[in-house]
Amino acid sequence: MGRATNAALWSAALAGGAVAGYLAERSVLRPRLAAPNPPGPPLGSIAGEVREIRGPDGMRVTVESYGPEGAPQIVLSHGWTCTGRVWHEQVVGLADRFRLVTYDQPGHGRTSDPRSKRYDIDVFGDTLGAVIEQATAPGPLVLAGHSLGGMTVLNCLRRGGDAGRARGVVLLSTTSRAAADDVRLGFGIHSVARLERLITRAVSLVKPGSASYLADRFYRSSSDLSFLLTKTFGLAPDADPRYVDFTEQLVLDSDLDMVTAVMAPILTLDEDEALACVTVPTKVVVGTADKLTPLGLSQRMCERCPHAELVALPGVGHMTPLEAHGTVNAILHAMASG
Repeated sequence: MGRATNAALWSAALAGGAVAGYLAERSVLRPRLAAPNPPGPPLGSIAGEVREIRGPDGMRVTVESYGPEGAPQIVLSHGWTCTGRVWHEQVVGLADRFRLVTYDQPGHGRTSDPRSKRYDIDVFGDTLGAVIEQATAPGPLVLAGHSLGGMTVLNCLRRGGDAGRARGVVLLSTTSRAAADDVRLGFGIHSVARLERLITRAVSLVKPGSASYLADRFYRSSSDLSFLLTKTFGLAPDADPRYVDFTEQLVLDSDLDMVTAVMAPILTLDEDEALACVTVPTKVVVGTADKLTPLGLSQRMCERCPHAELVALPGVGHMTPLEAHGTVNAILHAMASG
């Protein structure tokens, strides 16, 4: 495996909302990092009402809904290398009074790949549109997206359809343009995106299926080092170890061929035009310790979206739905109740 391919796979993991590590002995550090499990269901274990809907490009999309039918609706779109189960804390905190609709993005979790194997941001936007059309009740709803999910929400809003039913939008730890030249500080997706041509070329050299082999060698090998890397880049330094473990496992469970296929559409993302299409109250939420989609990217979006309000969370990393679930839940509650 060459240096360029290594860089491509590494960048893919970074930009996806979490980081998978290299091989290391789990027994060395993990006991010192682990925290006792608090009362309550394990992260990602709460099952909702599961249904399968028709998605674009022949996909079978898995949708999971929680909460009373007829209650105000919130549709949640997750980030790269995650699944709908990443919204665990939102289910715990909001499903008693709101109808939460989660789903697995194309190629993630229980949702199939596009038949053409073509991943682009329109496929993600069309999938969200299908979820809104087929898995929600008529009437207004709140759209919320984290990382890739925020990009998905913007794409869906720009292209119209049932997304126009949104009464409010919440964009969590995301960006409208990956290669934002006017954001120069720190390391994040905008820095990686400037290397897009090199990275995409490197990924193209990986033969179909070989990424899965590479994954067996190191990507799927959960380790103390991968735990520390996930904590360093994906979450804040003082993040709850349970959230780090959960995030790490979501990444390790991802199909690496999908991860590499989705990388180029993310790194070439440009949904700035969508910001002008957002005409409802919008919260742009970001942690000040987010190393993947840093604060400057959220500030940039707010400058271009007249209906957006920035919510900067001191000391919070990239995984805001977990790390800052209290604040995120309060924002969703207020928006869905308004």
